[in-house]
Amino acid sequence: MKILVFSALLLAAPCAHSAGIDSTIKRLAAAPGVANASWGLSVKDLAGRTVAQRNPRLNLTPASILKVMVTAAALEKFGPEKTFKTGLYYEGKISEGVLKGDIYIMGGGDPSLGSQLVKGAKPLDQVFQDWTVAVSEGAGIRDINGGVVGDDSAFENWQPGSWAWEDIGNYYAARPSALTVNDGLYKLYLRPADTVGAPAVELRTEPVVDLEFENYMVTGPKGSGDNGYIYAFPGQTRAVLRGTIPQGPLEFAIKGALPDPALFVAESLSYQLSRARILSRRKASKGSPLPDAKLTKITETVSPPLKEVIRVTNKRSFNLYAELLLRHLGGGKPDAGAHAVKSFLAAAGTDVSELKLADACGLSWRNMTKAETFTDLLLFVHGRPYFLEFYESLVYPGDPDATGHVRNLGKGKPLEHNLRLKSGSLNGVRSYTGYLKTKKGKTLVFTSILNNYSMPGAAADKMHEELLLELYNTY
Repeated sequence: MKILVFSALLLAAPCAHSAGIDSTIKRLAAAPGVANASWGLSVKDLAGRTVAQRNPRLNLTPASILKVMVTAAALEKFGPEKTFKTGLYYEGKISEGVLKGDIYIMGGGDPSLGSQLVKGAKPLDQVFQDWTVAVSEGAGIRDINGGVVGDDSAFENWQPGSWAWEDIGNYYAARPSALTVNDGLYKLYLRPADTVGAPAVELRTEPVVDLEFENYMVTGPKGSGDNGYIYAFPGQTRAVLRGTIPQGPLEFAIKGALPDPALFVAESLSYQLSRARILSRRKASKGSPLPDAKLTKITETVSPPLKEVIRVTNKRSFNLYAELLLRHLGGGKPDAGAHAVKSFLAAAGTDVSELKLADACGLSWRNMTKAETFTDLLLFVHGRPYFLEFYESLVYPGDPDATGHVRNLGKGKPLEHNLRLKSGSLNGVRSYTGYLKTKKGKTLVFTSILNNYSMPGAAADKMHEELLLELYNTY
């Protein structure tokens, strides 16, 4: 009889936990701001057993947690130590220091070229200085009877048509170029007025970009933050400024997308060469050598390893890097990259039957996924050789390398040393996926995707913090 009672208690224990979690989920789902929303939740243990769920197979817009699909696929295909190369070549002949031809900068899709974010990446100025030394001292070129040409033909660099017009022109919607540099962005400095509602004055850009601004930016209240937008299409030289920057500082910077990275790189190198008294006869341009052109390598810039790029992609939710990785997965083509991601997910045992990938970063509303697909993916990744690099790229509470709301989720609570996650947000979308180590030493994998909620975003974070704390304490 004692054996039977003990066995019954063992069987009942998981049910008690499940009942508690189910009650919490039911209460949270009925709360104001959530009751009329669409919520998909999937929580499993490392054996794949369901711990908690709510509509785990509901099709939803995932926002930036989509990046874990692309970063995991990149680690699977290339490995954490993969590097990317940017080559500097000349076409033609050198005679007595004069190059009778052109210098080509051949983009290889390095996200970290001149990056301020990737550990181990050379600063932008250093990149151009190194190339200048290689041209003058390495190749012995003192004069160019041609020009400097930026070649980004290795990738299709168009942006998804479903990205919002409000986003185009801003750094987080930068066009993914095979010759990406400086994280695809420039900073525009403005001077706020002393009076709220008065015009803000444009001052300068860093680095210098060939753009003319039509300025409708005004000054907002102190502490109101960056609510400024740059409206511009790639390749254009005119941009419109709208929105507000906060009153108070002498100058305030907002970040825009480089309008044509390959041309910017060519013009910047041409300028650096001219400062070293190496003059070009033609203006810097963008293009590709003829198919039968004979190119001679001058030098090559090699990136830090892929794991450092993925660290920034996930911790800072950096859209541009995710888009570049998608093109690497597809041999330069985003559609082929999306197919490669789906194939990887299918091989990992996840449900891709209704998966729609309109981009790699989650900025598009046309992306469609299930919460359970992410949970099953993270379960698969847990057993892969690159798991540690992937895990370290996720955000933990109080993470100094993270940006945005998620870095404070769980801070100062037991979650602080036991939670790793990737979050996502769009207007009306909050999503979270990651790993949780519980009080009893278990590891749970979770995904929550909330669409069309009406409460403040901070309240959505609090809701998920409560859910994760209960999972931590009870499972």
